[in-house]
Amino acid sequence: MRSAATNILQGVVILTGVVYIAVGVFFFISPYKAFKLFSVISEEKNTAAVHDFESSGTKNVVVGKVTEEDWLNQINGDDIMSPLYYIFRIFSVLLLINGLAMIMPLFDPLRYRGLVYYNGLCYPFVAAVLIFIFIHTQQATSMKIAADLDLESGAREALARQEAPVVLIILAAVFSVIFIVTAASLIITKKQTKEGRE
Repeated sequence: MRSAATNILQGVVILTGVVYIAVGVFFFISPYKAFKLFSVISEEKNTAAVHDFESSGTKNVVVGKVTEEDWLNQINGDDIMSPLYYIFRIFSVLLLINGLAMIMPLFDPLRYRGLVYYNGLCYPFVAAVLIFIFIHTQQATSMKIAADLDLESGAREALARQEAPVVLIILAAVFSVIFIVTAASLIITKKQTKEGRE
């Protein structure tokens, strides 16, 4: 009979597997719908400040809503975005496979403990750190572009305060939680693992 600590570890393994499977399937089926779900766009944000070269100022331009068909047509016609789109979908399948692989530690927690370390600790830690770096880099780039452009102060401040995409923040939070919970469950089961007990 397995101990309570092992049951906690297995619960974390199931949770991690389910999250990986859900995210992988969702992003594979339609990256557009996945990003639209996470994007919080209010009606007020449908305008953008654009530099007007004729009057050397800025003007507000109404930005139309892009449909999934428009988005896919744009991707198919772009030499850079098209490969990225399909590579993105391939990586979402790899995440799905990682989620399915998390079934193995349920049957033999001692033998597949290394898989828990890789899929539950290494992967989410690296993913969360990289997402935070990407967010910081995006914000720093926005501030640099805002400083370099000859815009009115209001438009410059709006560009500099550009927020990180919500999907990045949510995924960073999810990966951080998976890392913390897995680390805690591995620490709880460390002693009995050394003794060779489940």
